[in-house]
Formats: sequence, structure tokens, C-alpha cells
Amino acid sequence: MLERPPANAITAELLDELSASLKAAEEEDRVRAVVVTGAGRFFCGGLDLSQTGSEAELADLLLEKYRDSHVKLLSFPKPTIGMLNGHAIAGGLIILLACDFRLGVEGEYKIGLNEVAIGASFPRAAFEIVRLRLTHQCANELLLGAGLYPVSEGIRLGVVDEFIPPEKFEETVMRRAAQLGSYPKDAYAHTKAALVSEAAERVRVQTPEEAAGDIVAWMTPESLAARAAQAEKLGKRSGPGGPGAAP
Repeated sequence: MLERPPANAITAELLDELSASLKAAEEEDRVRAVVVTGAGRFFCGGLDLSQTGSEAELADLLLEKYRDSHVKLLSFPKPTIGMLNGHAIAGGLIILLACDFRLGVEGEYKIGLNEVAIGASFPRAAFEIVRLRLTHQCANELLLGAGLYPVSEGIRLGVVDEFIPPEKFEETVMRRAAQLGSYPKDAYAHTKAALVSEAAERVRVQTPEEAAGDIVAWMTPESLAARAAQAEKLGKRSGPGGPGAAP
């Protein structure tokens, strides 16, 4: 579970915990499937903007911890289900898309990839996940339009496979996870690897110089100003300790 109130924003610690949880789940034979969800009214509100102060901090976060945790999730050999319980914004939506299947609860909350609007470029791991999961048309709309959508648009955009009423949500997700976990594990792992291995490898082989280029757009004066304005807006809305790139 992604649990960093109030928005489960992405930090170095959250990414470390995600990687550690996936490693433990992979090594435990009794774990046949993994469900990823968020605590509270957020699935995940995206990157904690307070962690993007310096280029060195940003590089450490995006070029190592972000890359490694997202490759682990994308290529995890067992079934993964994204249990969309609330807002999934920016990097939060990327985590959801890295899961094999994505089931959402019916309700009123937001989804979107608003990085461009706040002066953030996409690290290769995020871009490869989007390109793998979404059609070019939907990726273009989400990435370049940089808007936030009501979750009811999730199926049209290819983000959500199915919506489930709140009273049946957890039961349905767990039943689907159990069904997927009942399949012969080697057959599932082999087939999944064939589907995702090319995208994962394009992330793994990125050179440090190429990876550093991913963050150039983050540090321009215009981008820094856009994120400062976003942080101020969210701070006024949420108070101290408020979310990062969240609605």
C-alpha cells in the first residue's frame, strides 16, 4: 500500500519501500499476486515537489530510485493489479499504469499526467510505461494536453479496465487477484516478460548521460517558476505538509 498522507506523494522513501515490498513479494512463494493501492482518498498524488529543489536531489530521485522501482513493478513476474481508490496524478498515474490490470472504484476523483504543465519532463521509465500501456492518441492527449480528468474518463483514455461500485470494490479486486494468482506461475511470468521486456530493457540500458538529459527541462527558469506556482497553490489548499503534484 502507498501510504504517505495526505496524498501518498512520491518520495525517495516511498520508492524504497515499493522496491523492498516487491522484492519480498517476489521471494515469497505463498504470494501469488500483488495488489497496489493507496491509503485514504488518494491512490498517489505524484512527486513530492519539495524533493525537486536541487538538480542533484532530483537526479538521485529520478535516475536511480524512480527507475529501479518502476522497472521492478513493470516487470514483476507475478500478477499485479492497480486498485485505483482515489486521485492518481502525474507519477501516481504512472505507478497505476505499471500494473498489469487496473480496476477503479466508482466515484468522483481525478486522474491525469500534468507534468508538462508544471515544467516536468518524463524520465524514460515513465515514458516507456505510458507508451506500452496506452494508444498513441491517448498518450498524446494525456502527456501533451497535461490536463486533469474526472476518473469517469479513465476507460476512454485506456487508464482503467473496469469500474466497480464501492461496496463491491475490495472483494472484486481480491477475487481477481486470486484468479490471476491461480494460473501456473511460470507460464504467467514467461508471457508477461514477452510483453514488457523490450520496454523494460530500454529503461535499463539508458546511459547516465542520457538519463541526465531527462531532467534538463526540469531546471529551466520557466519550469522552476511553474513548479513554484504549483507548490504555492497546493500549499494554500492543503496547508503545511500538503501534497505534491496532486489535485
